[in-house]
Amino acid sequence: MKLIVWNAAMRFRDKLEHLKPYQADILIIPESESPEKWGQTKLQDVNQFLWFGEKVNKGIGIFTLNEHYKIELHPLYNKDFRYIIPLLVTGKRNFILFAVWSQNTKAKFESYIGQIYLALKYYDTLLKEPCVIAGDWNSNKNFDHIRRVGTHTDVVNLLKSKGITSTYHHFYNEEHGDESQPTHYFRKEYARPFHIDYIFTSTHILPSLIKMEVGKHENWIKLSDHMPLFTDFKVSDSNK
Repeated sequence: MKLIVWNAAMRFRDKLEHLKPYQADILIIPESESPEKWGQTKLQDVNQFLWFGEKVNKGIGIFTLNEHYKIELHPLYNKDFRYIIPLLVTGKRNFILFAVWSQNTKAKFESYIGQIYLALKYYDTLLKEPCVIAGDWNSNKNFDHIRRVGTHTDVVNLLKSKGITSTYHHFYNEEHGDESQPTHYFRKEYARPFHIDYIFTSTHILPSLIKMEVGKHENWIKLSDHMPLFTDFKVSDSNK
């Protein structure tokens, strides 16, 4: 199962072709536009497309690019956590996918990682099932000093208690806050790198991880200030 996360910085309909060589099954794309902006021609390469947003030019899209997997909104979805979206994924592997695009809010203590913390508390029962939590978190351990409902470390520890781990940190054996590969360059400036995008997976799924790669600045910076995250998980009949 190949899964990609990428904050595409809008107009994803013109950027999808850059991901085609990776032959992904599922895409989680923060800052993508609604289906009505695409047109039928550009949607031909998409199997399913679920989108959540307030403005047609900028929301979060979840895509399947083949018939290996089906996605549908989980019945427990709570609109109070609009951009932490639980989805049922069925196919070659069955699991719950949380698509994430954390936002800056008027309630500053609930901004960014605070939203994720509260959402995960609400969805506690779902975390007991095989799951993937992936997207643009706008968070890092180095921001823990900023007052929030829950810090990045609080969220990492909460997920750890549920047996859910970051694929990047597992694959590269790095600690949170000490990442060597940035996922975001503020204002596209090479000198202002941050690691704020993640793909977390449960212990039911993590052992099958065979690839975790962060896109390189020179290959992606013209398209977005975020780098894509590429993951590949081995799938067998026992995963269903």
